[in-house]
Amino acid sequence: MEKLSREQVMHVAELAKLSVSEGEVEKYAVQLAAILTEIDKINNVNISNEEDLLIAPISHDNRFSKDVVKGMLSKEEIFKNAKNYNDDYIIVPKVIEWVTI
Repeated sequence: MEKLSREQVMHVAELAKLSVSEGEVEKYAVQLAAILTEIDKINNVNISNEEDLLIAPISHDNRFSKDVVKGMLSKEEIFKNAKNYNDDYIIVPKVIEWVTI
């Protein structure tokens, strides 16, 4: 692919909300054209026979361990590390301040 025009580079910069100086336009025109050339190569790969596709060179078997249900913690065990609690609740510092409009 030949290099992009100044207008094309400025359009891409506008879409990306970037400010591009006149000196950078030429550099980006060449770089964007190189990227688009590589994308064209990928798009032109023939993958008509889907059975032979190899997504990764290794199998991705699920290696997660099974969930094991264990006993529940008692209220005393839960609250023993809490700095401040009241009956069934752990009291924590306020982190969000409500603003009314």
